[in-house]
Amino acid sequence: MCESNKKVFLILLLVLLFLSVVGMLRAGEREPWYLISETELLSIEKYKENCEQERRTWLLQARELEAQAERLKTQAVSLRQDSETLNDQLAQARERNRELQRSFNEYEAGQLIRLSLKNGEIANLKKEAEKHKGTARSRLVVIAALGAAWVILIAFKVRRFFGS
Repeated sequence: MCESNKKVFLILLLVLLFLSVVGMLRAGEREPWYLISETELLSIEKYKENCEQERRTWLLQARELEAQAERLKTQAVSLRQDSETLNDQLAQARERNRELQRSFNEYEAGQLIRLSLKNGEIANLKKEAEKHKGTARSRLVVIAALGAAWVILIAFKVRRFFGS
């Protein structure tokens, strides 16, 4: 315990020595000492507390803004990826549209060729039908004439057979 008392007295002695040196330095200054009233001290403490509160508020706002900036950065990256994906899909859709348009144009051209060939065939068949129609009328007249001749011949034979 004696050892600890020595330490305490030594510290006490050093503090007193320090205070006396500070007092001598302060006494040598030419500036007057200012006294602060308790209300001024309270207002200074209140100002200090307000400053600390503002500093904490600003730090909290800064943290919130950093978090919001991080969320926005993440959202921007996500939107950029979505934009790239949508651009790729749009490019694929445009390419597919071009292929379908080309395919449709080829199909349409083929259908037009087929239609014109069918129209040509129809025209040829109509010409042939007109040609055969004339021939068919001629044959019908011949057949009718032959039929009438047969009827006349049979009638003549019947009349002769029964009439004689």
